[in-house]
Amino acid sequence: MSDNNELVFSVEEFKGRIERVRESMEEAGLDLLLVHTPENIYYLTGYRTPGYYTYQCFILPLDSEPMMLIRFMEEGNIMAQSWVEKRVTYQDTEDPVEVTSNTLKGLGVSGKRVGIEKSSWFLTTAAYEQLTATFQDVTFTDASDVVNKVRLIKSPAEIAYIREAAKAAENGVRMGMEAIAAGKTENDVAAAALTGMLREGSEYTGLAPFVASGPRSALGHATWERRKLEEGDLVFLEIPGCINRYHAAQMRTAVIGKPPAEWEDIAKVVIDGLSAAIETIKPGVMAGEVDDACRGTITRGGYGEYFLYRTGYSIGIAFPPDWGEGHILSLRGGESTELQPGMTFHMPPSALMYGVGGIGFSETVLVTETGCEAITRYPRELVVID
Repeated sequence: MSDNNELVFSVEEFKGRIERVRESMEEAGLDLLLVHTPENIYYLTGYRTPGYYTYQCFILPLDSEPMMLIRFMEEGNIMAQSWVEKRVTYQDTEDPVEVTSNTLKGLGVSGKRVGIEKSSWFLTTAAYEQLTATFQDVTFTDASDVVNKVRLIKSPAEIAYIREAAKAAENGVRMGMEAIAAGKTENDVAAAALTGMLREGSEYTGLAPFVASGPRSALGHATWERRKLEEGDLVFLEIPGCINRYHAAQMRTAVIGKPPAEWEDIAKVVIDGLSAAIETIKPGVMAGEVDDACRGTITRGGYGEYFLYRTGYSIGIAFPPDWGEGHILSLRGGESTELQPGMTFHMPPSALMYGVGGIGFSETVLVTETGCEAITRYPRELVVID
């Protein structure tokens, strides 16, 4: 019997999500949906575990009770964290795909259309081929976006968790900045940033905090590797926070000692690009227009060659290996999706100068009814460490 003592949303909110996903299933002509993506399983059930490296599946029929299929070891997590009562477990001596096939046969899927998330990182090619080969009279169709598109608009309860995550990220940035000094190491700064995140309530995050210094700060996704900080170094921090698997992140840059005039100019241009993006965001604006505003500002400022990636990406639920939802929606050139209230994004423009260093600034933002709110609030400036 489940007691749901770790349920982090109301049962009514979960059932509302199920209803919206079922509407999406009907639009796609699906009779049943198989969900293998950990974030989507959590979104619909509340179930969360680092054990998603083993096979798990949420089975959602269009018109009957949903069920979870999980490793037996994880059953306690379903009982504590999820509203879903119906479940099937498999032992470590059993083939979980075979258990899934037998479960589907029991549900009478013969002749039905079944949606499956082909883009899920945790549905292996071998598992997909084994599952689909079992049923000659079932039409399997790609349903990778069925849950994803519902997740884009966050509820007030979801936004509240993202706000808490933003506070954890900010405290990580603040304590990380306070630890920067010549003679310290990247590890010292990372330890302080992690302490700040955790003291403000953060759980483990989808990606590690990024802490890099000197020339290493220009390396994409570089993080601490014991390097000793020196006078004249740029120090690059991109710090996440996570509350009930909902993420926010913030990027800031410091320099030890007086920065060269060019670095001050780069920082101003990147900040102006970020500000232009934030000012562009409002309901009805296309995602690509936000990228145009940011990229255009940085290019006109003379540093476009150092900014060659997307302006931002949706952020919310995440498990490792990522903290973002960029596979659902990114703020990038040519993206025609219109922004809507309740969408949340992390926007991290930066100038990455290989061999010199990186200068970047970011905010986690919320699309409101009338515009955009930056919900991370650490001062948006190049921090000079005397």
